[in-house]
Amino acid sequence: MAYRIILRAPNGRAALIRGMGKMTRLLRVTLGPLAHTVAIAPIIGQKPPEILDSAGTIARRMTGVGDPFEDMGAMLLRHLAWRVFERAGDGVATAAVLTQAIVEQAEIYLAAGGSPVPMKRGLERALDVVLAELRRQARVIEEPEEIAALVAGTVRDDALAARLGSIVEAVGPDGSIQIEDADGVETTWEYLDGVRWNQGYASHHLLRKGETTARLFNPRILLTDQHLERADQIVPALEACAAAGERNLVVLAPEIRDAAVGLMVVNRDRGAFDSIMAARAPLFGAQLKAVLDDIAVITGGRCFLEERGERVEDVMIVDLGRARQVWVTQTNFGILGGHGEKAAIRERIGAAKRELRAVDDDDWTRERIRERIGKLAGLAAIVKVGAATPGERDELKMRVEAAVTSARAAAQDGVVPGGGAALLACVPAVKALELSGDEAVAAKILARALAEPMRVLAQNAGLEPSTIVAGACERGKGWTYDVVRGAWVDAWKAGILDPLTVVTTALETAVSAAGIALTSDVLIHDPKASVQVQP
Repeated sequence: MAYRIILRAPNGRAALIRGMGKMTRLLRVTLGPLAHTVAIAPIIGQKPPEILDSAGTIARRMTGVGDPFEDMGAMLLRHLAWRVFERAGDGVATAAVLTQAIVEQAEIYLAAGGSPVPMKRGLERALDVVLAELRRQARVIEEPEEIAALVAGTVRDDALAARLGSIVEAVGPDGSIQIEDADGVETTWEYLDGVRWNQGYASHHLLRKGETTARLFNPRILLTDQHLERADQIVPALEACAAAGERNLVVLAPEIRDAAVGLMVVNRDRGAFDSIMAARAPLFGAQLKAVLDDIAVITGGRCFLEERGERVEDVMIVDLGRARQVWVTQTNFGILGGHGEKAAIRERIGAAKRELRAVDDDDWTRERIRERIGKLAGLAAIVKVGAATPGERDELKMRVEAAVTSARAAAQDGVVPGGGAALLACVPAVKALELSGDEAVAAKILARALAEPMRVLAQNAGLEPSTIVAGACERGKGWTYDVVRGAWVDAWKAGILDPLTVVTTALETAVSAAGIALTSDVLIHDPKASVQVQP
């Protein structure tokens, strides 16, 4: 019979921290330009092991470390590390080594009688100080060459880094950059005019014989968030177009059923229309409605929304948008040369930017709003990643995604000295913080942990960590050791920089993970009917 096992503090917390330590030891070797690699055998089959040097990929591949309670700590760190990767594109190894440096020292103090709750509070108060110091150090970068230098270490291809720098600079921090798989071995890119969305036609019956892409010139455009289930729902739009002499119509809706499609096909085949097409509206929920309203502004039309009590049956010719061209394939549709007013589009972009600033912890929604802003502005790019094998392509694609995320963060929020120098420069501010008791101890622990990324980077390069950290402290802010050149450099002049967002996200995640570990007193494994308590 299997038993539920309950492990209480201090043993439970110690197991959690051991698991975090095992995961950290896998990730810390990837920190820095002279990082080491980790070989991971496939779960099934006889394929050779993956040789990885990306902390985000390694964390994602791990499913456990052997002991069920240590697994909890390892998977906690894995989850938080992957969140860093998705949000900042880099900083996974930094977050891991910071977390481990904090929890190892804090566990010693707790074993001596310290209290976890005030320690967690002290860490959070010290964190606020460090974040403020980091923001004071930050400088804005704007030039494509600066962005390229920033991401070169991530993609490990100077030509690709240069191209990504140009793309990020051209599209801007709010524009959309889509990363897709290429058909061949070459990585290519293209800029898009107008609006393109990843939804295709509602039915292949709307294509003419031999067509794979429908192209409609100077069409009218009907927009609604209502499901078009009956033929009579689109009759008013057809009649309005016929009365106005408009012979091309595009319908955008979440769903267009066979009855409505059949009526459109009949009208086209009988010559009432030259071209008629229906495409599925992109996204869902609030973002679907927002996209349809965006397209209405772009095309100078009106979107019929159910929540506003609007009926698509009440449409008039003035409600239908217009564009120079609309194209629709099985998987995408695009609108070129919309007839919307520029002032209305600028106002819509401003509203979307305000909406973006109001979103706190929803990466999906933030990315969708950013994508909408780019499309409203007519700025978008697609990077199609190619490689010799699917495995190599997937790894490069992940690197490109990380590079784009980091570059956009740097262009928007600025950069700080790299090589661990920015964090080390925050130590005096933390030491000056006036706290007492367990809170003061926690602040001191964080101050010591801030030097850990520089220590690990030096260790991975085969250098003595304490010597490097001492040398950086002697030289002051902005100085770091270039492990590739083997010399002390001014980080700003040498271009050894990190996006501010990467550093702050790694630090915030580390403090959050440490707080969870320090205040977790009970671990429970394998829930079954019977219970066995292990002290």
